[in-house]
Amino acid sequence: MKLSIIIPCYNEKKHLPDLVSRVRSSPVPEKEIILVDDCSTDGTTDLIRTHIESSVDRVIYHPQNRGK
Repeated sequence: MKLSIIIPCYNEKKHLPDLVSRVRSSPVPEKEIILVDDCSTDGTTDLIRTHIESSVDRVIYHPQNRGK
């Protein structure tokens, strides 16, 4: 059985690389990492596209912020 880890993010440019690295190195052997970017405005989206997208299983980009 595979564990799905969903990481919602909004303006997490400073913390996201470390978080993804820690989740990736966790002792759970079968896992998938799914990022959900909620239309970040601090460069998080560009960081995901250029450096993180290849190290996770799926990325969902919201075209507009859905937070309230």
